[in-house]
Amino acid sequence: MSIVFFSIVVWIAAWALNVKLANGTASDTRLVKVIVPTLFGLTLVLVWEMLVRGLNVPLVILPPPSLVIDTMADNLAILWKDFVQTFLKGALRGYLIGCSAAILTAFLVDRFDFLSRGLLPVGNFIAALPIIGTAPILVMWFGFDWQSKAAV
Repeated sequence: MSIVFFSIVVWIAAWALNVKLANGTASDTRLVKVIVPTLFGLTLVLVWEMLVRGLNVPLVILPPPSLVIDTMADNLAILWKDFVQTFLKGALRGYLIGCSAAILTAFLVDRFDFLSRGLLPVGNFIAALPIIGTAPILVMWFGFDWQSKAAV
């Protein structure tokens, strides 16, 4: 029970320091504007670490921040591959392809009246569809590779 009391004391002390810094004479300086949220974040992580380790919380329920950081460091290569697959191949390509197609379509619709009459109703219909309903269909059409994620 002493770990809970100590955590509360640490939290209150950091809170008091944050209030003093935020309401002090130098509160408008850039350094204080960086220190206040940083101190809050560090206090939150420190209290989290102390409580999880002190109360023997199961790792499955809530792992301590140090274990999360260690696991991320151990799996950095896998995380980088997943980042490349998800963000660079899926999201970024899809964003660039979508923007390019939208600009080209907007240019053509603006120039040709028959495209305006034909494509705008279809575009309005597609824009009204929820992504949660169209995503499974696009995955079925394009497969499970990056193309389906880019299409979404």
